[in-house]
Amino acid sequence: MANVKSFMKKAAEQGRGAPAPATPAAANSPAVTPAASLPASKADRRASDISDAIVTCRTRQEFTQEIRYHWNRSRKEFLSIGRYLNRAKETLPHGEFESMIASDMPFSVETAFRFRAVADAIDTGRLTMDVLPGAESVAYQIVTMSPDELEQAKAVGLIRPDVTRRQLIAFKQSLRPVKAPPPADARKELLRDYARQKARLAELRAILMRDHGIDPEKPMNGITIDVEAEDVGPGA
Repeated sequence: MANVKSFMKKAAEQGRGAPAPATPAAANSPAVTPAASLPASKADRRASDISDAIVTCRTRQEFTQEIRYHWNRSRKEFLSIGRYLNRAKETLPHGEFESMIASDMPFSVETAFRFRAVADAIDTGRLTMDVLPGAESVAYQIVTMSPDELEQAKAVGLIRPDVTRRQLIAFKQSLRPVKAPPPADARKELLRDYARQKARLAELRAILMRDHGIDPEKPMNGITIDVEAEDVGPGA
């Protein structure tokens, strides 16, 4: 079965037709408008539509071929977006780039930052196309690694096109130092001390209620417990 690229090529050839023969009058005719300024031809639009169409597949090999084609295409697309964003940042006047992201783009500032970071990593050689994942959010997890983390990730086989975002996040978390819990003995001692103090308070409450008719847990009419002001004896 012909793949998408062959469909696109045939569509373009059918829509172009043979070029018209040159005539003497052509020399005096007005200059031809550059092709870049012309609207897209029907053949171009048809080729574009075909590239986005779902092709009938019946075998594992056919499905694999088409899925891989579009997967590779998605990698190139978000890489191109990142490169355009980086060039816009360098080219546009101060403040205009930020305004463009906020008002004209179909994605957030955070997403734009990820596109740019991935494109910069590819263009500076920090990451290569052969290991670039198919989504910018996954690739971003790689490009934000430190050099040491990146080497460790390569050593365990995580720097590859089919790695998942979850795998990369779990790997990063595994590298973070684990906060040691308090020693078990210290926790036990604090709990024992708390129980002793609680029992002592219950004992004192019982004495106050029995001998003085006072419940310190309830409001008392005209009686104020002021330990600091209590007379503790001569010379106090």
